[in-house]
Amino acid sequence: MAVLSGKTALITGAGTGIGFEIAKKFHEQGAKVVICGRREEVLKEASKQISSGSDGVLWFKADICDEEQVIKLVKDSVKATGRLDILVNNAAHMRVDKPPEDTSLGEWKKVLDTNINGVFLCCREAGKVMIQQSSGKIINIASMSGFIVNKYFHVGSYEVSKAAVAMLTKAFAVEWAPYNITVNAIAPGFYETEPNKNFFAREPEIHQKILDMIPLSRTGNLNELASLAVMMATDACNYMTGTTITIDGGYTLW
Repeated sequence: MAVLSGKTALITGAGTGIGFEIAKKFHEQGAKVVICGRREEVLKEASKQISSGSDGVLWFKADICDEEQVIKLVKDSVKATGRLDILVNNAAHMRVDKPPEDTSLGEWKKVLDTNINGVFLCCREAGKVMIQQSSGKIINIASMSGFIVNKYFHVGSYEVSKAAVAMLTKAFAVEWAPYNITVNAIAPGFYETEPNKNFFAREPEIHQKILDMIPLSRTGNLNELASLAVMMATDACNYMTGTTITIDGGYTLW
C-alpha cells in the first residue's frame, strides 16, 4: 500500500543526498513530489531518476535564501499540483570547518542565512497554504550537531543554526497547531552522503574514531533516514508535533 497516495510534498535541496533519497521514497509511496534546488541540471537529472519516466515529479529552480524565489516556489508548486500537504526543509549549507577566531562574518552569515532564514521562509510560505487547507505536515532536517559539540571538527555557525532549527520547529508547532498543522524535525547523525564519504576517504583515522563512538558501529544508510521521513509524513504521526527525532546510531548516547 502506498501510504502517501494522494499527498503532495515539496522537498528542498532534493537534487542530491538526503533530499534526493527522501523525494525518491515519497514518490515510491505514492506522493506527488516537487523538488527544488539551485542547480537546474542536477534537478532535471534527479527528477528523471526519481520518477523512472513516470508522472509525479516536478522541479523548480529556487534559492531558499531569496524571499521572492521562495514565494514563487510555493505558489508555482500549488498551482501545478493543486495543494501542499507536506514540506520537507532539507536544503542546508555545510559547516565552515574553521576555528571561530578565523571565521569571517560573511562565512558565519552564509550558513545561518540558509539554515535558519531559508527554513523560516519556506515554513512561512508553506504555512500560509496549509492554514487555508486546515491541514499539513512540515518536517525540518536538523542535526545531532544542534545538540552536541562534535569531536574532530571546528564548531560554530552550523551547530548554532541546527539548534535554531530545533527551536523553530517547537515554536511553529505551537503557532500552527490550531490549524491542524504538525511541525517536527529529524536530527541525523553521520550518514553516507557524498561530502561525508569524501571526508572519511581523506581522513581514515578520524573515520575510525567516529565509528568507535557510534554504538551501532556504522554510519547511517540514507534509505533508513528517508523511511523515517515517510513515517513522519503519514497519519501515524498525526499526534506528534514539536518533536525532533535523533537518528544517529546512538552517537549522542555517550
